Amino acid sequence: MPRRHRLVAVIALASAALLGPAACLDAPGGPAKDALSVRDVKAPEGAGLELACTPTGVELCFDARDNNCNGVIDEGCGLHTGILQFVIAWETAEADVDLNVYDPAGELARLGESTSTGLLKDRDCPRNGECQGQNVENVFLAEGEPRRGRYRVVVRLDKLNGAAPPIKVRLGARVGQRSYGMTVELAPGPGTEEKTFEFTL
Repeated sequence: MPRRHRLVAVIALASAALLGPAACLDAPGGPAKDALSVRDVKAPEGAGLELACTPTGVELCFDARDNNCNGVIDEGCGLHTGILQFVIAWETAEADVDLNVYDPAGELARLGESTSTGLLKDRDCPRNGECQGQNVENVFLAEGEPRRGRYRVVVRLDKLNGAAPPIKVRLGARVGQRSYGMTVELAPGPGTEEKTFEFTL
């Protein structure tokens, strides 16, 4: 072995001896703590609330699911995302279903107009013509930090427009690094035309 190579080998061994096993291991510092602590989660009666993400493959568009479990719903599909994101999707093209998200101040996120806490709605299907049969509505935190308090997410059947009830609607919600999901059935009438999901930050 040439002298220069022997010198490099000696230095490397000395460094390993001084630093010990930590020099050879990529020791992670504990899991990152999610700054958004969710509590008092309330789902509609009879709806199976999914509290854990199960990977099903690559991300699919317009299904209100985090298919690849990376913490973002329907990314790469033209929808805005944020640390708070709420998405609904339904297959019955003619039915008009609304996603109404209320922030802790009771303010409703509207299309193109953010609330004082930064929530913004960026899709309203099937009304605005850009949906092309892919019915999805999306509300996200456009700016700032999430306001602490009680959030209310209402999935409401506005009009059937000739569709046969019940209308199956998928709701996906991202809160920090956690995702929630459920499927609800909507039909005209008290108690069946809307379903509510609530939580407190």
